[in-house]
Amino acid sequence: MPTQRLTIFLLRDVDKLDDALADDGAVGLDARDLTAASGLSGRFYSKKSFPRAPAWARYVEPAVEGGVQGLRSASASGLLLLSVDEHTFALTFGYGRSFLNQAKIERRFGLKVALNLIDERQIRSLDTKKFDEMVVSTNTQTSRTTELPTFGVDILRDILRAVTGIAPENSGYRSVSGADALVLGVDQPVTNLPALLRDLYSHYTATKYRAAFGWVDHLAEVRDPGRIEALDSLLIEQLRTCDTSTTHMAMPENLEWEDIEHFLIVPTKRQTDFEELDLDRYLAQPATKTAEITVGHLRHRKIFVKFISSADAVARWSVYQCLVSEQKVDGKLYVLIEGRWFVVADSLVSQVDTAISGLPSATVTLPAGRPGEAEREYNARAAAASADLTLLDRMLVAPDGAPTRIEFCDLMSTDGSLVHVKRKSRSSTLSHLFAQGHVSAEAFADGKLRDQVRSAIQNAAGATDPSPWLNLIPPSDSNAARDTVTVTYAVVANSSATGVEWLPFFSRLTLMQTVRDLNRLGFTKIALMRVPVEAETSSND
Repeated sequence: MPTQRLTIFLLRDVDKLDDALADDGAVGLDARDLTAASGLSGRFYSKKSFPRAPAWARYVEPAVEGGVQGLRSASASGLLLLSVDEHTFALTFGYGRSFLNQAKIERRFGLKVALNLIDERQIRSLDTKKFDEMVVSTNTQTSRTTELPTFGVDILRDILRAVTGIAPENSGYRSVSGADALVLGVDQPVTNLPALLRDLYSHYTATKYRAAFGWVDHLAEVRDPGRIEALDSLLIEQLRTCDTSTTHMAMPENLEWEDIEHFLIVPTKRQTDFEELDLDRYLAQPATKTAEITVGHLRHRKIFVKFISSADAVARWSVYQCLVSEQKVDGKLYVLIEGRWFVVADSLVSQVDTAISGLPSATVTLPAGRPGEAEREYNARAAAASADLTLLDRMLVAPDGAPTRIEFCDLMSTDGSLVHVKRKSRSSTLSHLFAQGHVSAEAFADGKLRDQVRSAIQNAAGATDPSPWLNLIPPSDSNAARDTVTVTYAVVANSSATGVEWLPFFSRLTLMQTVRDLNRLGFTKIALMRVPVEAETSSND
């Protein structure tokens, strides 16, 4: 028989089959019982849409002689729910996933099955995420199957979201992909599904994956209902006061941005289109009624995606699923990712915090920031206040082979500090700051670039003698002395947190790895400083 592609979810907390359906996903569904002859226990749900002209046809029609005729499209979606050995599985077809109550999906079911099934030497693609103040999703594919090191995964910073690979021939499977759902092709009739699902469940509970992929357990899901309730309560308390200092929104899965027209979020769906998921903007909408927000609201309020290729917006996730949050409770670090609370392994937290705490204090002196002050304004004010500093902000240089020009640093001090400044805010990521320092350090070995930097220093110095800064950047005909400079990260942060916790955990994790990379490049002097924010005092005070 021809191969059928199956998308399989494992569900939880389903007492009766209709519990698996989303509150609004069941509207208009055609529900059918399964035949006794099939031997299957479950129900099939489907929905069809009526043909209509696609949006692109309506766009071009005014320019087409006689209009656009006969262009209509429709889609059909199906959901097969099956009960097997007291477990409930969902097989989705078309947009059938939108029928499901997302809270009922057992997360990472497909990922664990795939990791236990595939040959670790025959991986085709990986989806990973880095969680900072912005979620960075990466899909890496290879032209042929290969081993894990080829993908350049950083086992400390990357969280594995999905994997595709080839299973050994004796496994009975071939190509499998796993995230929350498991996707594979089968050449067996539908009546063989119970045996297939039993076998897949056995792979879900196996621990074989830990030998090659044990790092995926750096985050352990919180299962204690009391702990989850306490974390949710803390989150709700913050959102009701529009405190988003430790929380933001992000898509819980990779979608192609070029396919997305906009997002719609309940209860603002009729009033507001969102070009991107913006928690601050969502909370600022009158219809959101922040003072009345509950966990129930967040779980039931839907985020719709209006795809360019579809006539209607599709309910994709709940608001709760799209929240990314860090909370510290009883000495433990918890993170909310994709609708689930995780506790970060103490060993990882300790490793990161020890590394960041061990960074030396900056040797450069910088003034306090001011409320609402832009980075450009701060940099200019800092340079004007100290004879030891020269301003290189926005003075771009071009390393050999680089596709774009870069800032060598924002400020340079006569003590050798190459200062990179970032204002810690919800609209900017510290990961960009750390990357800026890394790229700048890599470029330091480029003689042509150093000549450009020296030229920029002379322009910045004006009538001032530039030699104290020029002495730090040797010309192209001399060797670059990496030990004469200190890569200094200055974060303007209005925070009362102690120790290293004024930096979000995933930012600390990123910085730790950046420091290691810089050390490998020969830069042994890396410093971190927090620049406080203080209101400007008047001359009469």
